[in-house]
Amino acid sequence: MPSTSSVLPHTGAVTEQANLVATTLHRTTEDLCVCLSDRIGTLQGIHTVETALTLRQIKQFA
Repeated sequence: MPSTSSVLPHTGAVTEQANLVATTLHRTTEDLCVCLSDRIGTLQGIHTVETALTLRQIKQFA
């Protein structure tokens, strides 16, 4: 199910321990922490959050 939020460009329902998966994009680790604590962590019904980082370097300046 595509999301209209720029913070959560992709979300989906799953089974097993987790019942929601979300993909987020952030420029800095501080942005990620703010998203986890202030946005996702404050949603009603969220009890735990697991994160898996995927890092990709887009450009490198000399």
